[in-house]
Amino acid sequence: MAVPLPTFVTRRRPDWDALQVLLTRQRSGRLGLTELRTLDTLYRRAAADLAQAQTFYPGTDAHRFLNQLCAQAYGAIYQPPRERWASTRDFFRRDFPATLRREARFVGVSAGLLVLGLLLGALVVTLEPRGAELLVPEGVRRYVAQGRMWTDDLLSVAPPNAVASGIATNNLTVTLFAFASGILLGVGPIFTLVNNGVLIGAVGALCFREGMAAGFLDFIAAHGPVELSIIVIAGGAGLMVGQALIDPGELPRAQALQARGREAVKLVVGCAPFLAGIGAVEGFISPGHLFPTWAKVGLGLSLGALFWLYLLRAGRTDAGVARVDVPEAMASNRLR
Repeated sequence: MAVPLPTFVTRRRPDWDALQVLLTRQRSGRLGLTELRTLDTLYRRAAADLAQAQTFYPGTDAHRFLNQLCAQAYGAIYQPPRERWASTRDFFRRDFPATLRREARFVGVSAGLLVLGLLLGALVVTLEPRGAELLVPEGVRRYVAQGRMWTDDLLSVAPPNAVASGIATNNLTVTLFAFASGILLGVGPIFTLVNNGVLIGAVGALCFREGMAAGFLDFIAAHGPVELSIIVIAGGAGLMVGQALIDPGELPRAQALQARGREAVKLVVGCAPFLAGIGAVEGFISPGHLFPTWAKVGLGLSLGALFWLYLLRAGRTDAGVARVDVPEAMASNRLR
């Protein structure tokens, strides 16, 4: 037996109001995953209320209101996919930098591992000159022994576009390995970060010891800040995967890996265009003496600052909007 209409409205109105608020947030693009699940639950309850209203209260304001509310919720939940460009824009405007800020602790640990490697490589070569024979590739040592940078002949051997393509491919390989090797319980990213740090630190120390510090700085200045930042972010993504396997929390290990893996993939995908861009800088600007060292240093510092300013600030304005205004047409809907 149906309850009186005022009682029905009084009981169910809080859920309808909550659904209205979530629909407003969904249209503005500020709906989180948990809220999306709540939206689906409230829509199903409203659909059941609509069926009840059609049976017991047809033609009333409650019936018309629920019909309109359910139509709006259906359109929001089952809307066709957004245009690819809009999705990509929103990903780089909000999702990627927001994900990095949420997972900052992993990126911080990754940076610490890279710095540890840098210090170890530099200390070994500085304190024990023969350490360079173990840590620095033979080709690099041969050039340094001749007082030349191994990068001087890059542009004479191949055109800049070929050099940039090769460098971008190598950087992509390192980045993907730093991420994907996280499946080895996090050991892979740790090895990649420390190993790359040791190599860079050892080469830098060798150049400094042989009076070629200026040449080393000249080569790495333009691309180094962004390139190392990307490797650190990819390493952090790999550590996220390893952490999900080691400590899945209350979730089954497979579910924890799936959830953390999705977040980690966002970091790697977000770095991809920046990796391609910095590969072009390393191929066209870093080698040779076409650009003076001061210009390369200025470019590298500027690109690094802009990259991290974007990561730390992008999307914060949208995320900080807390006030939700229910549309007038919905707010003025009176139920009897």
